Amino acid sequence: MQTFLDLNSTDEDILISNENIESFKLLKNKKKYSIIVGPEKSGKSKLAKKFANLHNIELINDIPHNLKFKNDTYLDLNKLPTNEESFFHFLQYFIANDISLTIFTSSSPFSIDTRSKAVPDILSRLKSFNISNIEQPQDDLLFKLIQKFLKFKSISVSDNIIECTMNYINRTYVDALNASETINNLLYQNNHNINLSLIKQYYE
Repeated sequence: MQTFLDLNSTDEDILISNENIESFKLLKNKKKYSIIVGPEKSGKSKLAKKFANLHNIELINDIPHNLKFKNDTYLDLNKLPTNEESFFHFLQYFIANDISLTIFTSSSPFSIDTRSKAVPDILSRLKSFNISNIEQPQDDLLFKLIQKFLKFKSISVSDNIIECTMNYINRTYVDALNASETINNLLYQNNHNINLSLIKQYYE
C-alpha cells in the first residue's frame, strides 16, 4: 500500500506506506503524548510539518529554557537528550499541565541502555508515551522512493533502471536517496543516456 498524502499543503508530498501507516494513524488520532521514531530520511520532519500546519500545532526543534506552552506541541529532535535535566523538566511541564506533546525522533526510548547516563525519570516519562516506529523500506516502497527522488530532480527513467539499481543497495531511506543521486550523476556523465550496463558497471 502506497499513497501520496497532500494534507492541504504545497510542500513535498509524503509517501504513506505499510512502513509508516501506524505513525500516520497515531498522528491522525491525536493521542495526548506520542513519539514517532524513524530512521534518517524516513520523512519524520515532513510528517511533523504537514500535521502541524493541518491542525495549527506549534512545531519546535529544540528544548527551550522558558516553558510557556499552552497549546499542543510537536518537538522535532533527531536525538533525544535523555541525559539532560532540562529535558525532564520539559516533559514534566507538558504532563503536569495536561498539554499534548508529540516527539519526532530517531532515538527510541526502548533502545536506550539503562546503564547509560540517561536520567531515569526521563526514561520513565518517555515509556509512558504512545510510540510508533517508521520501519526501513521494503522493495515496493524502496522503488517508489527512488522514483520520487528522481521526480524531484525532474528525471524520469525506465522501471528496469530502478530495479537494477535496487539489486546493489540496502533497504534504507538513505540508500534510496543516494541511489537517485547515482542515477542522476550517471545521466549527467553520459549525456543523459543511461542503461543497465552503466548501472552494473558503477556498482560492480
